[in-house]
Parts: sequence; structure tokens; C-alpha cells
Amino acid sequence: MRRTKEDAAKTRETIVSAALACFERHGLAQSTMEQIAAEAGVTKGAVYWHFANKHEIFHALRQQVSLPLLDRADTTLLHAPETPAMQRVERFLEATLTILEEDRRTREALGVMLFKCEYVDSLADELDDGRRNTRRLAESLEAAYAEAQRGGALRQDLSPRVAALDTLIFLTGLTRLWLLDRGHCGVRRDARAALRAHLDSRRVAAAQRPASASR
Repeated sequence: MRRTKEDAAKTRETIVSAALACFERHGLAQSTMEQIAAEAGVTKGAVYWHFANKHEIFHALRQQVSLPLLDRADTTLLHAPETPAMQRVERFLEATLTILEEDRRTREALGVMLFKCEYVDSLADELDDGRRNTRRLAESLEAAYAEAQRGGALRQDLSPRVAALDTLIFLTGLTRLWLLDRGHCGVRRDARAALRAHLDSRRVAAAQRPASASR
């Protein structure tokens, strides 16, 4: 029984990976269950046993990519009190860039989600998930910035809420441009410098921080 469950889980993962290859190659709308089955090396019936349609496969893929990113945000921004808040924000942003640079699967999945599917009809619910995820990340960022401001590290004239929104917009735009870049625009080359400039624009200079500030 255990072996059967393991085999089923392995087949399911093979199908999701095959679907990603098809979505990346043809786009979601033009990919078919037959193509996914052929890419996975399984029968079409096996695909339908695990997923009712390609939108269900897309949802499974999206959950695999987006949830780990959000979990990392929560861990980095909210559950590392021994690390100064601004440093936690910086580490999260840098980790996101590292994922784009080193994790091909995540990179391709994000490319499909952003550029190769339409969020209409049965995919419209994915937008609701996206909104919830965006709100969750914004709240995590706001909490970190609020902590930084209490410790004198974030400019007092900058609302933590606005700072969080600005960082969310920055990260979203940077991710899209990074994925689009193929070495011609310099986005990938200069992404980390842009990240540092973004954070420096909201930091209080060390010389201006209260002597009592520890975070």
C-alpha cells in the first residue's frame, strides 16, 4: 500500500513537471492533456486519474512555487527576531533573486504564470489566491518595516505600510523584468545593485540612528 502511494505521488509529480514543460513551450491555452501525457511518458488516462483538467495541474504547479516563497517570507520577516528587521527584508529579497538565478523549475513556472496563461473562466480563482498571497506578503513586509522604524532603522517620514507596498511593487516589477531579460537589458546583471539602492532609500543613516537603537 505504501509503495502504491509513493508510486502515485511520483507519477503525479512527473505529470506536473511534464505540464510545466508543455506550458512553457506552448502556453497554457494551447497545451493539451495529450501533450502532457506524452511529455510525462504516461497514458492520458493516468493524467486524468490525477487531474480532471490542465487547470488543476496548473493550480498544483502554482501551489508548489508560490507557497514556498511565502513561507520563506514569513520565516525570514517574522520569525527571526535575533536578526535586525531591515536585514531580514534584505535577506528575503536577495533570496528571491537567488531562486530566480539558481532554480530553473521556479523560474520557468513563474514565467508561465506571468506571461503564458490567461486568468479567465476556471482560472479566475487563481487571481483570488494571488490577492491573498499578495496581502500576506505585504503584511509580513509591513510588520518588518514597523519593527525597523521602532528601532530607528527606517526613516520616520516613511509609513511602514507604504514602504511595504513600495517593496512589493519593486519586487514584482523586478521579477517580471528579470524573467524577460536575456542578457540584453542588464536587468539580471544589475538586479542586486538595484535591490541595495531600493533598501538604502528607506534606511536611516547609521550616524542618524538613536544610540539606544538595537534593531
